[in-house]
Amino acid sequence: MEKLTGCFLLVLLSSVLAEDKFIRDGGTLELSPNVSRSINSIMWKLKGMTVNWERGDTLNYPDTFEGRTTLDKSTGRLEITKMTPADSGNYSVYLNGAMEPKSYTVKVIKEVPQPVVELNPLPCSAESKSCTLLCEGKSDEAVALAEAEPVTYSWKMGDGEWMDGKKSRIITNDKEKKSVETFSCRMKNPISEKQSDAIPNPFSKTKASAHSGVAGSVSVDLLVVVLAAVFGAGF
Repeated sequence: MEKLTGCFLLVLLSSVLAEDKFIRDGGTLELSPNVSRSINSIMWKLKGMTVNWERGDTLNYPDTFEGRTTLDKSTGRLEITKMTPADSGNYSVYLNGAMEPKSYTVKVIKEVPQPVVELNPLPCSAESKSCTLLCEGKSDEAVALAEAEPVTYSWKMGDGEWMDGKKSRIITNDKEKKSVETFSCRMKNPISEKQSDAIPNPFSKTKASAHSGVAGSVSVDLLVVVLAAVFGAGF
């Protein structure tokens, strides 16, 4: 029982001391262990690869880190530039042969794509009982949403505040929603944040009256043209 309790505490301690680090694709990783003693040897480990140094020896690292790796021999600080998704993983460090309790879970991700709000079903009109708003990435952008995870979503109605939500939200054709003029969505991940252009509310009274005004204006203008043509032909 004591052995099981000890194992549980060890797992719990490891999870508490693991720090998540999200790095932009192409960006720079910086890891700094907490050092309060003289360092004679340093070894950083990732996926079986090592960056290591011993006093009186040169710095050794895999070919994949060639030309983009810097190690501060007095502090153990590791810097790797031009990070790629292949560099993602768990980084741990050994100082003077002893593993430090803190490790780093590194994930290299891309910025979120430019979001757009799409309506489903596609004709969604004032006669519809409800519609679904989808927060999607622009189709002409090459960034796959999976490469930007973890992504969170939020929504804004008109000039209101941003509210946390999901990728989709259902709007119903009721009195409350008809008073809202526009909807916008926002995508966010640990390294970036972008928001969509606002789209008109298909149930909005303002939108309906604006359309009526435009239609009325067009009808009057057309009547003037027709009358001018008729009277002009008579002279």
